[in-house]
Amino acid sequence: MHTFAIEGFCDWCQAPKFVTRHEYVDGKCNFSCKECLDFAAMDVRQFNKAELEFRSQQEA
Repeated sequence: MHTFAIEGFCDWCQAPKFVTRHEYVDGKCNFSCKECLDFAAMDVRQFNKAELEFRSQQEA
């Protein structure tokens, strides 16, 4: 469940709105508005998956 309690700028549409935080496995974060939530969640999920795969290849 996402809450949109932070006033800020959406990192996807660049509009000033209420946003929610998305965390990446590398420690960074971005914020999305309700309208961009589905795309943002997919974007972050794909990045995190690729990053974890890359890290596992580096360890092997």
